[in-house]
Amino acid sequence: MTHVHGFADGDCVVLRHKGDVIGMTTPLNAQTRTSTRLGNVDHKNIIGKKIRDVVVSSKGKELRVHVPTIDEYIVMGPRLVTPARTALPSIYPADANLITSLLDLHPDSGSFDPTSGAIPPIEILEAGTGHGSLTLHLTRAIHAANVGIPSAVNHTNVPRGLWQYARSLAAGSFSRLFAMRTPALYADQSFEATPRAIIHSVDVSSKHSQHAAKVVGGFRRGMYMRNVNFDVGNVSEWIKQQIHARGPRPFLSHVLLDLPSSHAHVETAESALRVDGKLVVFNPSITQINTTIQCIRTKRLPLQLERVIEIGPAMTGGRIWDVRCVIPRAVTREVDRDTTFARQTDTDQAIKDGKQASHPEAGGEEPQHQRGLEIVCRPKVGERSRGGGFIALWSKNRTCNDSRLY
Repeated sequence: MTHVHGFADGDCVVLRHKGDVIGMTTPLNAQTRTSTRLGNVDHKNIIGKKIRDVVVSSKGKELRVHVPTIDEYIVMGPRLVTPARTALPSIYPADANLITSLLDLHPDSGSFDPTSGAIPPIEILEAGTGHGSLTLHLTRAIHAANVGIPSAVNHTNVPRGLWQYARSLAAGSFSRLFAMRTPALYADQSFEATPRAIIHSVDVSSKHSQHAAKVVGGFRRGMYMRNVNFDVGNVSEWIKQQIHARGPRPFLSHVLLDLPSSHAHVETAESALRVDGKLVVFNPSITQINTTIQCIRTKRLPLQLERVIEIGPAMTGGRIWDVRCVIPRAVTREVDRDTTFARQTDTDQAIKDGKQASHPEAGGEEPQHQRGLEIVCRPKVGERSRGGGFIALWSKNRTCNDSRLY
């Protein structure tokens, strides 16, 4: 690749001067240039250079050319979704790494064989594509599973051709960037051509999906693009559409909701989530996390809350919060006293009337285990403070009606 053949038209290049990062170019084009504080650099002078070669700027400064790391590519690239422009904070590389690690992914290119009915493919749903930072980290994490599968994309021309591909996202409510990559549609094809891991990235904004497609396709000549499907539309409707096409059996390995109203989609997402699959919710406010917790509890969904983490600047690994549903002791004593009195009154009245005592919860009253329910929400003692968002992680429990692992 770049290390052997040198930089080519469409590559992004990081410029360094004496070890300091000066900037990153736009996709290389022989007709354009990149402006830096140390002068302009013509792209034609970079094309053909190899990693760590030197180019001279218009001010006579020597700059070395480098392949951008994934962190540099995301941080220095153009962004459409930023905290100043949307109610949701952007997911930056450190946060994306943490979220990806929570899924505990271990892709294996030989673990899935559709002809033998072995372990099904890894399918991850990302709702809220945004800038594409998390999408890029997720697709890199599962890439090993798809090594050797023929790609529908010509990697040598991805950055230049991607603009035409991305425009297709604007047509239709669920228009797909690439028609390939739904494993269920490959039952009649060879094992070598069947995707074993896939990211389904859904966003209501075609503009965001187009931008994210450019971000993923522009990194290292689109080497990870084969692992992603970009869809435009409502995520709950997307899930229902998939269930209608595939059948009721859960098909998602994990679900990530990066949405302002995540609680509105949790029930639908859970219906498509496999047993032991992870549900990750990312919100800027802890109160939004609380709303989702209450929704899951109210609807009695088989999801076990494992942890709530605060993330943000200078917070390596995040800060764990204690978030749980409780009934305060004072309320518990009051409920017990009221219940005892009610039962005694019903019993005395039943004896007088010669009838069976009624149940204290009859008549549609609120169940005792829900009465006075509150949420504890506080940082863990001794943990570091400061952050710009919150991650909540659930795992799906097995229900009595489901004895299958997948």
